[in-house]
Amino acid sequence: MAAELDHPEYRTWAISSVSENLGGYAGVDSVRLPRVLRTVRPLFIAWMARPDPHVIDREIEIIAAQLAILQRREDDFTRILNDMTQLRDSVQTEQAMLNARVAQLQSQKIPINWLPSELLIQIFLVFAAEETTTRLPYNPAPLVISHICCKWRQLALTTSRLWSFISYRSVGFKLLPVQTFIDRSGSAELTFTFVSPSDGVVQNAAALAVTERDTSEGLVHVFGPHFSRIRSITFECHFAASMRPVFSAVCKGKFPKLRYLDLALCSQDFSAIRPTPIPANEVPSENETRMDSVLTNLRLQQVPPAKLPSYLLRNVRVLELSYPPRRTAAIRPELFIQTMSGMTQLLHQTPQLHELAITGVTLFWDITRADLQAARLLEGSIPVNAIEMLSLRRLHWKYAHPKDIYPLLSLLVLPRLEHLDLLIAQPPTKRYEVSHFRGNHVQNQDSFMQAGPLLNFAVTLGVLKELNISCHSEDTLASSLRQLLFPSLEKLDIAFVGQHLRKEPGLPALSRLESIFRDPRLPHLTHLSLSYFDIPPGHGKATLAYMPCIMSLTLGGCTGVDAVLKALAESYGSVPSGGGSCAPRTCGVRICPRLEELVLWSCNDFHFESLFSVVHARSGEADVSPPNIGVPVGVDVASAVLGRKIRPLKKPRNARDNTMHAVDPGSHTASGAICTLIPIEEALHPTGITCIHLEDGPPISEDQVLSLEELGVIVTLR
Repeated sequence: MAAELDHPEYRTWAISSVSENLGGYAGVDSVRLPRVLRTVRPLFIAWMARPDPHVIDREIEIIAAQLAILQRREDDFTRILNDMTQLRDSVQTEQAMLNARVAQLQSQKIPINWLPSELLIQIFLVFAAEETTTRLPYNPAPLVISHICCKWRQLALTTSRLWSFISYRSVGFKLLPVQTFIDRSGSAELTFTFVSPSDGVVQNAAALAVTERDTSEGLVHVFGPHFSRIRSITFECHFAASMRPVFSAVCKGKFPKLRYLDLALCSQDFSAIRPTPIPANEVPSENETRMDSVLTNLRLQQVPPAKLPSYLLRNVRVLELSYPPRRTAAIRPELFIQTMSGMTQLLHQTPQLHELAITGVTLFWDITRADLQAARLLEGSIPVNAIEMLSLRRLHWKYAHPKDIYPLLSLLVLPRLEHLDLLIAQPPTKRYEVSHFRGNHVQNQDSFMQAGPLLNFAVTLGVLKELNISCHSEDTLASSLRQLLFPSLEKLDIAFVGQHLRKEPGLPALSRLESIFRDPRLPHLTHLSLSYFDIPPGHGKATLAYMPCIMSLTLGGCTGVDAVLKALAESYGSVPSGGGSCAPRTCGVRICPRLEELVLWSCNDFHFESLFSVVHARSGEADVSPPNIGVPVGVDVASAVLGRKIRPLKKPRNARDNTMHAVDPGSHTASGAICTLIPIEEALHPTGITCIHLEDGPPISEDQVLSLEELGVIVTLR
């Protein structure tokens, strides 16, 4: 330490430093100098240890080399990480592919995914075409399909026909949903449906009428450029003002692809649906009507058809005129009245009509047959000729007045009518309004039984195969069908549907067939159905006796069924059993020998014994075979049954065989009369019952069912 203090340089530096800092302080002497030197010693050491620039440069080079090594290592690590990232991405991609494959394989377990895309598209189109009761203002089917899975969404977005089913169910007009469907439909044919929603009692009818009319005008404006590709229009509204834009567009617009047209006014208030006349400038001119129309289905509900242009009706095949009856009596007087002159004009304009449906139309007879000499022409009546409807095959008439059925059918020539469906309404007890008038009592409303506007001659529906009759009153059956003939009828259904109007307890009695039809003989009838009637004793047997070829009998909700079953089980006669002490054995049946099917639902007054006797009488166990092979079939048996000798008819000289031909019960005699006699061969060898349907009837045990099945019957219980 002392050596360091005695170092000449140190002493010189210390003295100079102290002198400079202390300004030559006189107090520094030889005694205090060592103390001062010790104080400044660290400063001197720091000055002596100052770095050399060469050393610093050398150290910088070393650090730079180390940084270069670290940078190379970092680059290596980055490359490795990139490679690992790529490996991870490839693993994730492969994993996603495998998961997708697993999902695809799992989806193959579902049967719907077995179908090809073409078949799925057809299913989607059927689903989209179905009417839905959704509260959405548009058809939700395409959106629902597109939200199931990716495959279905792709199919939905690429199938333009799926978006062609455009429905709108809102009073207020919204452009976006309709325009979206139109854009996505591409060039496909459009099916448009508008249904104005009904929320019960309307508080502000005037405001609703304005809103509904604006919606109608907006829809017509949006669809205006696309009239050429519209194939179907269904428009249901509550106010006539809303129907006018659509009606005018149909009359004036060009719809070369329109096949289905449904215009309906659904309001129960007639003041809201009173027809608004179309101005003359909106009615199409002759040049505009000279065009081909492909319209085949036309339905009008509370919309008069008089203003429709004739070119739209030329090719109509299905026509429905609907004016449903009012629900309340408060609005009873305002029913729609269709003049027969307007009806005949409409039928003349539809020569291709195949099916005609009329609901609740009140006919006002202002015409008279011109080709007949009427006994009394009505004042102001219009003479018309019979209307030939050569293509009409089906006629549905609901809520028909009993006095209107015969005059209308006598006015029409129906050579191909095969199906007739009638719902005969109960005539009103008071005739205080013009809607209850008919042509046969226009001059005097109190004279209900005056002669009709047409002559009373029988109308023959020669090719009619199926007749369905529903009535509100049993008295209207005879008054509406007595002047009609059905020589070729094969299916007959008679039902009473006026339980809500009947004041007497119980069911109405079924009238005898000869009081319902002009000619009760139905030799070709194979299916008979009776519903909600009380069948008096003897009436069932008398009715079935006119139907020798019946194969299926249905009784629903009827009483007196047990007597009918006993009549079906009644034997033709009895023959000796072979032994002298044994009792005679019954054989054959008297009515309906060809009966094969028996349906009983909601019939509770029959016993199982009666049902079993019907089956047993027609089974093989009750069959009787002729004892001698050489004798003609049925002769000996008939002799034994009738108790007298029956001689066979002599063979004609030009007979080529030795067989005896049975008489067909449906054949005609030489004079042209209809024969309903049952050949004795069929009576003695009836067809066995093969099927029995029982629903909501008396309880039947399993043993009873087995006893029927042992006779070869298939029993269905519900």
